[in-house]
Amino acid sequence: MLVREIMTSSPVTTRRQTPVREALALLRDHHITAMPVVTSADRLCGVVAEIDLIRDRVLPDPRAHVLPPEPVTDRPPAYVEDVMTPVSVAVRASAEVSVAVDIMAQRGLKSLPVLDDDDALVGVISRSDVTAALARDDDTLDRELTALVNKLGHPDWLVAVADGSVVITGPETPKDRALAQTAAATVAGVTRVRIDQSETPTSEE
Repeated sequence: MLVREIMTSSPVTTRRQTPVREALALLRDHHITAMPVVTSADRLCGVVAEIDLIRDRVLPDPRAHVLPPEPVTDRPPAYVEDVMTPVSVAVRASAEVSVAVDIMAQRGLKSLPVLDDDDALVGVISRSDVTAALARDDDTLDRELTALVNKLGHPDWLVAVADGSVVITGPETPKDRALAQTAAATVAGVTRVRIDQSETPTSEE
């Protein structure tokens, strides 16, 4: 499963000079928690997240204090460039989803910008994108895998899916087993693949 197969294409983006309130509205309206920051040439230059935008913008409530809090005199950051995180990590569209998941897990990120081979922003992959792929039902996976092995010229191979785990019965040669393994791993939602070399049952004459 590759990043380009499950990523969100044409992502919502913002610019350095976008006012913070406008950026907050974009997050709210599109139900997202972060978005790439791009230059005028649409090149990725940073990422801005909810916490970046709301930090330093919530006033203390005097009702929660015995004594009134000190008045806030500093103006909060006005523009995205004042709070964004310069790009430190992104992932290629051709990368495996497992690589993106590892990066998000290690860095505690909810999403990653996706770049093509020319470093142009082409999408965003988020934990919710991965969740949606892994939650696909077994019947859908079975249909897609069966169609795929038929397209590869092996209608005699049998596909069985249970809880995202796939068993393909029929491939006998090392080349065919490798082909079946690779093909199954490309289907979004497949979590495990096993190749059964048992002969495919045939009807008695």
